[in-house]
Amino acid sequence: MALPAGLTKRDLASALEEFAAAVGRQFVFTSDEHINTYRDEFGPLRGTPKDPVPSAAIAPGSVEEVQKVVRIANQYRVPLWVISCGKNWGYGGPAPRVTGSVVVDLKRMNRILEVNEQHAYALVEPGVSYFDLYRHIQERKLKLWIDGPVGGWGSVVANTVERGVGQSILGDFYNFQCGMEVVLPDGELMRTGMGAVPGSPTWQQYKWGFGPHVDGLFSHSNIGIVTKIGTWLAPEPPVFLSCQVSVPRFEDIVPLIDITRPLRQKNLLVNSAVFPPRLGRPQDPANLGGWYNKIGFYGEDKVVDLQWQHVQDAYAAIPGVEFKARRFTAPYDAGEMDAFGRTLAGIPGVGGYGYRGVFCSPILPFTGEAIWNMIHSFDRIYQEYGLRYFGEAIHIHQARALVAPATVPISLDDPKVNETAVALVRRLIVESTRQGWGVYRITTAFMDEAMAAFSFNNGALLRFHETLKDALDPNGILAPGKNGIWPSKHRGRQA
Repeated sequence: MALPAGLTKRDLASALEEFAAAVGRQFVFTSDEHINTYRDEFGPLRGTPKDPVPSAAIAPGSVEEVQKVVRIANQYRVPLWVISCGKNWGYGGPAPRVTGSVVVDLKRMNRILEVNEQHAYALVEPGVSYFDLYRHIQERKLKLWIDGPVGGWGSVVANTVERGVGQSILGDFYNFQCGMEVVLPDGELMRTGMGAVPGSPTWQQYKWGFGPHVDGLFSHSNIGIVTKIGTWLAPEPPVFLSCQVSVPRFEDIVPLIDITRPLRQKNLLVNSAVFPPRLGRPQDPANLGGWYNKIGFYGEDKVVDLQWQHVQDAYAAIPGVEFKARRFTAPYDAGEMDAFGRTLAGIPGVGGYGYRGVFCSPILPFTGEAIWNMIHSFDRIYQEYGLRYFGEAIHIHQARALVAPATVPISLDDPKVNETAVALVRRLIVESTRQGWGVYRITTAFMDEAMAAFSFNNGALLRFHETLKDALDPNGILAPGKNGIWPSKHRGRQA
């Protein structure tokens, strides 16, 4: 069993006994078979001495049990790493940053506490997946839409606090959260926003509460465990158009993005758009092919037709552009939609199986020039390692910036491939920093390098994070090292 630094086998055994008393012995997992499921299956450090292997995993079933777990961890100084029901492929899987951490698996906390059709919101626990929430709404025939990520098994809570994205009208998940319940690092329970008023009827209807807005402190965070979250839903539109704009040449990504930007800013395009290459991952660098843009229109019959016509007129400036569209009307039958349409309708999917790689996802200005320059600068680096970068997919969080994921392949059985992946990702971070691009997310193995790019005024932002960490988590037990934020006992000797 892997031991956390500074703990004896006896201390860890005592802590595990107390965890068992708190959550039930059957929900404390220590066998090698169990531990393997809490490692990063597709991580570049797998099988190396730096692979952060957990010592155990525990699965609390209630908020009260989470509080007990946190208090026991403080008593014994046991580092915790919190996950829920998703896969997190490409960003570190379920694995912690510190070897010997105890993984707190929240998948048993899977209650949908409320879905309000009148005010279009849901209140859920971390073990609720997008599949769960979608089925709940469909079974009750509620006229509400969610927005699901590529992998519908993902947790609504986790995708929200990690700022995940979908591709429909609620694609920027964090932007549509409203109200959290959080277990703080000392075991204290807090509700944010209007939830701090006992019996408030507007906890999931008004974000801000009274005083400083603190919800963001628990996003990409290691100073709290989110045990409930409110998420806004969308009223079912009477008409939905599933549309595609295709351009034939690789260089057409520039006008495609530059035409899209003002359409997004004017809210003529409202879904979280994706720009994948038409050829997927082409193998012939001389035949890179074009791109396409997935667009959804939602609303009244005549309105969506006018919007689609206006958008086609705008893109018609690109030679060789092609358009496709399919119309659907309420009540919707997902079986009539292809995978493309279901994605734009916010229906959770099953994409991502078998993915083997890691992501480095910088944020760029919303311009074709920025993307074009990034593609070529990244491709030059990829070629140094015998690979090619094709741009693959450009995700839009909102109308003023782009998320540009770079994917780097790894191997389950070839250490040299993974050594290359580690070196390549580090080069991408260096290049991104040189260009002034911070990352949106990155796999856990590279969180320190990613945070180092946020260095304005001698790293004032990180020092602020560290001040909060030390004040709220003086024993440094909650997710040490997440997003490059370490407690004082680890600083200078990071795992």
